Amino acid sequence: MFNYPALIRLTSLYLLINLTFFTSVHAQTASCDCRATLDELNIKVRNNYPGYPIKITAANEASFKQFTDSLKRSADTANFISCFHILQGWMGYFKDKHLVLALKEGPKNSDLIRSIFKNTYSYHISKDSLLSRWQKKPDFPLEGIWNTGGLYEVAVVKKNNHYLGVVTKGDDIFWTPGQIKFELQQENEFNWRVIFYNRYHEKDTFTTYIDENAYLLDLKSSKWEKTYPAPPHQIAIIPADSFYCAKPDSNNIVLRLPSFDLQYKPLIDSLITSNFNSITHTPHLIIDVRGNMGGFNLSFEELLPLLYTDTIISPGAYIMATDDNIKLYEDLLKNDQYPEESKQQTIKLIQNLKKHRNGYYLTPDAIATYPQVRKFPAKVGILMDEGSGSATEFLILAAKQSKKVTLFGKRSTGAVDYLNLVSPRPMACSQYMLWCPTARSARLPQYPIDNTGIIPDVEIPNQVDWVNFVRQYLAKQENTIATSSK
Repeated sequence: MFNYPALIRLTSLYLLINLTFFTSVHAQTASCDCRATLDELNIKVRNNYPGYPIKITAANEASFKQFTDSLKRSADTANFISCFHILQGWMGYFKDKHLVLALKEGPKNSDLIRSIFKNTYSYHISKDSLLSRWQKKPDFPLEGIWNTGGLYEVAVVKKNNHYLGVVTKGDDIFWTPGQIKFELQQENEFNWRVIFYNRYHEKDTFTTYIDENAYLLDLKSSKWEKTYPAPPHQIAIIPADSFYCAKPDSNNIVLRLPSFDLQYKPLIDSLITSNFNSITHTPHLIIDVRGNMGGFNLSFEELLPLLYTDTIISPGAYIMATDDNIKLYEDLLKNDQYPEESKQQTIKLIQNLKKHRNGYYLTPDAIATYPQVRKFPAKVGILMDEGSGSATEFLILAAKQSKKVTLFGKRSTGAVDYLNLVSPRPMACSQYMLWCPTARSARLPQYPIDNTGIIPDVEIPNQVDWVNFVRQYLAKQENTIATSSK
């Protein structure tokens, strides 16, 4: 049966990964005048973003106009480098992780992008001298070389009363050696203050637990492994970006899923299929999605029958049926990368949007049932944190509807209220592309999640081993149930 909400989420994530350069054929060569770009951005967002009438109201309209006007005055004299930060500041007003003005990547733009970020916070180091000094033992426990999934390498060095994560290997476009990727400062025995800089060098400040003697750093969705000095042989390090299924004891299976990107769907399906007999004959399943920033709902579909106890209902979405938004869906049909089996569904969606032109089309709720409720796993724990976002939150929302499931950890990212990006929108200045949702969840305004996150059923203290905590918690639950039934 056709499932509109599934199409909505699949479409947006499919195109985020596969159509990054799709707009190059539409790119225009008009001037990159900063004031004109800000005006264009304002019009596109106001006319096509379903969050605009919710976030810009009579109560804040005057202050928003004042804010916009102040940026326009700055834009009048801005060059391209300063303009990017002005435009990012305006977009930040909406606090929507799916509403993004992106710099178009590619060899032609590399020098331009580097110029935008070349003067960001940096610290001079010599990697060779640090490696030589650290051969014996670092002066401080966190010092050393750290990696994250092979993407970046940093040297963590102590400076005064805090640590700096200095890039030693970046992508040489957005991040180059010497720039500061993060800062760490201890607040008390268990908590550290973190300042983390994202791809566009924007600052995110939060608190986390850090064991100074450990070889893994958990910085929300960014997981780091210490590679030098190497850990002692008796310490087995499982990289944070590893997929695995493990059985630590007879009562528990741990399934680690760090991403739902479509490229990992075969791997996830294989993990579940190859361990299916063990999973369905073991009392407890622990699904670890910490730091999983999402991808495709399609990637976790094989999990749902294992969690299922009751009908799973996913609310529909209001799609804003503007001409620009409709055209995005129509352009999908012309794209060779778009799955053939989805095109008929998209045609039906476009027909409904045209019937509601200049209004909203409400897609029906998605209702999922499965043939049986499996005896095992009898209890399912989902490990989540501030790095669990987007498609991962759709899994969490579906799993919450099962009597088997308990959510453990910290609140999630909060990035599911506005969805269906469809494809990037061209800008008159061809160096930019705009990602703008076309739909808002029917949960709104009663049940917002963006910038709040989904709250776990059981919060886990920072200083404990999360997996062991869940194992003990589920075991205690089973003992309580067994005792009460006598």
